[in-house]
Amino acid sequence: MKWVYFLAPALFAVTSGCGGSDGGAGRIEVGVMTYNVLCSFCNDEYDPWEERLDYFADIMRRHDPDLVGLQELTWASEVDQFLAFMDGYEAAYFVGTTPGPLGQYEYPDAAILYRATRFELEENGFFWLSPRPDEPWSAGFAENLQLPRLVNWARFLDKNSGRSFVFSTTHFDNNSPSQELSAPLLLERTISWADRMPVIVTGDFNSQPADEAYHILTEGVGGSGFHLTDTFDIAAEWSVDSNQDPAPDYDTGSRIDHIFTAGKDTTLDCPAWTADLHVYGQGEKYPSDHWPISASLSL
Repeated sequence: MKWVYFLAPALFAVTSGCGGSDGGAGRIEVGVMTYNVLCSFCNDEYDPWEERLDYFADIMRRHDPDLVGLQELTWASEVDQFLAFMDGYEAAYFVGTTPGPLGQYEYPDAAILYRATRFELEENGFFWLSPRPDEPWSAGFAENLQLPRLVNWARFLDKNSGRSFVFSTTHFDNNSPSQELSAPLLLERTISWADRMPVIVTGDFNSQPADEAYHILTEGVGGSGFHLTDTFDIAAEWSVDSNQDPAPDYDTGSRIDHIFTAGKDTTLDCPAWTADLHVYGQGEKYPSDHWPISASLSL
């Protein structure tokens, strides 16, 4: 198991000089998942964390994603627990080393897991969803107290195609105006990568397709300019993967967990998009209050 730590203040800023090249002309074929796993102490209506770990292991085994963006992991030990059943994966995520609101606090709320045999980590970093995005632990845009929110990003070399790309994951706060103000910031920090290589952006955005933040992300600020593409919208087919009979209805208009893509001069294809609605245990409960979302992408 390997962690990538952010230790030096110089790494707090994300700059447009990411380096790297587009590499060869080969396409990047990749399986992606985003999943808010519900923090281990958050809700006693769900099965205990140790039992839910077995459920998560089954989900990862069935979908076998190459890249995973996870939200609401609380401790570094929980990242280890995922890596224990995800053989061949490594983690690129932030662990706090500067004093935060709770002291020296580990914060893998937006964690990236990747198949290390397939990808080489070239560079990674993070920025905070706040008016001071390069200030560690800076609060969000709400007037009231809220949890710190961040975007965790990594640039990978795809060994199969010889091309570089950026993968990021985030967890938007569920208040307004944080969502509406986080969306332009994310676009601003993403465009420099997308000008040079494919970009995949995953996360719990707490924003449905009808919400303003979602429209900013997918249409640009003011309805124009740089924006992201929702893989659901370009999927050749979408499906619900469920062990319930009959399978429950899935309201596509209530989606708040998204897999977006972008990239100048990049042809984006999504052969398949899936929401996983499996239940587990004697009570036949979902593992989380969110569903895992996966997509197969060709960039």
